[in-house]
Amino acid sequence: MAILGKDRKDDWEVVYEGASGLMELYEADPESKGMNAIVKGFRNFTETLFTAQDEGRPIVWHNCGCSPELIWGLEGVQPMPIEVLTVLQGLIGDVNYTVAAIDEAEAHGVAPEVCSIDKSAVGLVLKKIYPDPACCFYFNTPCDSQIAAIKVLTELTRKPMRMMDVPYLSGDREVRYLAKQFREAIPFLEEHTGRKFSWEKFHEVCEESNRTAECLRDWNELRKHIPCPQVSKLVALNTALLVALSGDPEGTVVARAFRDEAKERIERGESAIAGGETYRAVWYQDPVWWDLQFYDWMESELKLVIPMDLFGFYAAEALIDTSTPESMLEGLARKCLRVMPMSRQFKGPIDNYIDDYLLLCADYQADFGIFAGHVACKHGHGGIGLFREASREAGIPLLFFEFDMFDPRVTPIETIQEYISQFVENVVKPRKEAA
Repeated sequence: MAILGKDRKDDWEVVYEGASGLMELYEADPESKGMNAIVKGFRNFTETLFTAQDEGRPIVWHNCGCSPELIWGLEGVQPMPIEVLTVLQGLIGDVNYTVAAIDEAEAHGVAPEVCSIDKSAVGLVLKKIYPDPACCFYFNTPCDSQIAAIKVLTELTRKPMRMMDVPYLSGDREVRYLAKQFREAIPFLEEHTGRKFSWEKFHEVCEESNRTAECLRDWNELRKHIPCPQVSKLVALNTALLVALSGDPEGTVVARAFRDEAKERIERGESAIAGGETYRAVWYQDPVWWDLQFYDWMESELKLVIPMDLFGFYAAEALIDTSTPESMLEGLARKCLRVMPMSRQFKGPIDNYIDDYLLLCADYQADFGIFAGHVACKHGHGGIGLFREASREAGIPLLFFEFDMFDPRVTPIETIQEYISQFVENVVKPRKEAA
């Protein structure tokens, strides 16, 4: 199936065909409103990206720490997250394309310790899979691995690059500091895209971003319901939605579908798990992106539901104030510092990281926590002792294991299943029965 009537690289064709096939599957299922919306949203994103390329419009690359509203403020400019194809291969494509890109990057000299999503981005650029950027607009979050990859990507593309210095803390002073950088970045984006920044369009984009945010905050509340109304894997998809579609009406369509599906299922008295859930867990760190069917296994075999995870959590911060240009820039800065998953938790004191975990366990009435330690997330592993201590003091059993979020070769799915099965059987089940 050609994308927009043209043959594209196989890496893109496979995700487009996967999205089209899943849309046919989910459209026939009225119970899959949320999944259908996210799949359709990403297929539409693929079409929009190639439309921009075919029309010769500027494309600006950004990374997963960056919420793209500022880029949308330039007339006719298309944002593109450097992680997008890796994410799509896990969601609707073939993970073997990701594995090949990872190997390509390591053969080029990228250190094995760099995050697999960053290695995959480098590999895809080496293979010339992505449309060329007019320029690149990066954030130095959520981790050092992103910075390492950005350096390589800048050398490979030889395109103008601007990096936002996202501060360590996230107070009001830091918000103003980041907002000032946004204002200073506008002339850079105008110069290298050849397009004018429109405050009127930016206002519309921020209003759209707020509509998405309101739906996601409602959705987070609805998933607290017992039993959880929706399948577990939906929460893993929220960060991808925010990075690719914040400020885009498509993002609001997806967020509204997430919310409405949860609300309707609660009203009908339906549960994510047929027959009801037995266990609830907060999944912290990174999802098993290369096999989202794994979440179906947890629900069917263990009667275990994940009502919320780190990627799904949308912190209840103020919406973007659209009354003035300065308030919009500060509102976007506040979102990037205090709301965006990973960027919120992976910088600053480890207290931020632990406090959100404890908050989620309490709010979603979790029986236990799962710390799925992505091997490249050294910031998380470095604090695992403190994390375990905090979880123990709160009376929350914690399962910790290492794996790779995008590379299935590091820890096979069967091993992860065994870790969770044994923990539920030997720790969680006896604890619940004794309560």
